[in-house]
Amino acid sequence: MKNILITGGAGGIGLEIVHYFEKKNFNIIILDKTLKKDFKINFKKIKKNIFYFEVDLLEIKKTEKKIQQIISKFKTIDILINCAGIQYISKIENFPTNEWRKVIDINLTSSFITSKYIIPVMKKNNSGRIINISSVHGLVASENKSAYVASKHGLIGLTKAIALELSKTKITCNAISPGWVLTPLVEKQIKKLASKNKTSIEIEKKNLLFEKHPNQKFVSGKEIASLVNFLISKDAQNITGSSYSIDGGWVSV
Repeated sequence: MKNILITGGAGGIGLEIVHYFEKKNFNIIILDKTLKKDFKINFKKIKKNIFYFEVDLLEIKKTEKKIQQIISKFKTIDILINCAGIQYISKIENFPTNEWRKVIDINLTSSFITSKYIIPVMKKNNSGRIINISSVHGLVASENKSAYVASKHGLIGLTKAIALELSKTKITCNAISPGWVLTPLVEKQIKKLASKNKTSIEIEKKNLLFEKHPNQKFVSGKEIASLVNFLISKDAQNITGSSYSIDGGWVSV
């Protein structure tokens, strides 16, 4: 069985990717801070191919140690999916510096750390796939999301740099840039907007889509996982350093 490591796999898009691959021939290794409420996998029943390692990705030394433990246990990591991400919304002049650092470290630095330790393992195997889950905000900006936008732009830049460094190997590195996905992170934003504007959640969902998605549809986690599945396949062996938008036409406007 191939080993697939997913950061942020206990919730949101990461969890959707876990569900997509859990019935396939993979050992799924989840690296996340805490199990979320929507994580409904019972480790004691059936799911013997799913492994959970708890760590706060803000704690770099502990993260490095945990990755080394994972490598020691599984020997090889065939696929790395960097999916961990957080958000903080504020105007720049009011943006707390500590919150800026958290967003940058979770969304960008953690992907650098995992890649740093797992690339040598992939080189020994002379094969591997790295998928960085960026965002449409890695391509365009929105107000009051300076740290998120900077981190996701940085993640696409990191993707390109890694791809170039590994271009003479059989390891590829690509990014996926989703638009609005109904993750707990986005649902939290919608609830805040509904409260602020004194409207309903359904109205704010429609407003969100009307503003950004020309096709007026949310992106599903399954669609993102399906794109991951293609990018790790043999058919994608010559695709590297690319960023794939899956955003209902957002960046086409």
